[in-house]
Amino acid sequence: MTEMDKFDTILKGGEDLINTENLIVEAVEDLIKDEIKRHIREKIEENEELKEEFRDHVEMLMEAKMKEAYAYAMLAKSSADLGLELIPQDMKDEMNEKLSRLMEQKMEEMMERE
Repeated sequence: MTEMDKFDTILKGGEDLINTENLIVEAVEDLIKDEIKRHIREKIEENEELKEEFRDHVEMLMEAKMKEAYAYAMLAKSSADLGLELIPQDMKDEMNEKLSRLMEQKMEEMMERE
């Protein structure tokens, strides 16, 4: 074993040690998060009014997130429509023809499988 090989082995061994240390730090962080969650749940359970209010607000947030996702989907659709409007008519006709052929092919393949 050359000196360089020995040096390389020492360096790689150090990486394993660092990875182990990171694993321990992450595990401790998870334990701390779990303890904080436990404490928060305990406080919420102690106060029925706060519990109901918290539940309502989480529901509002989830509804808002769903509306946001829907708005993004509609925006994507509008962007696609705009993109199609910008395409010259001859290209649109060609695209429609190619898409129709592709759809027919896929439908035929599906029918053959069944």
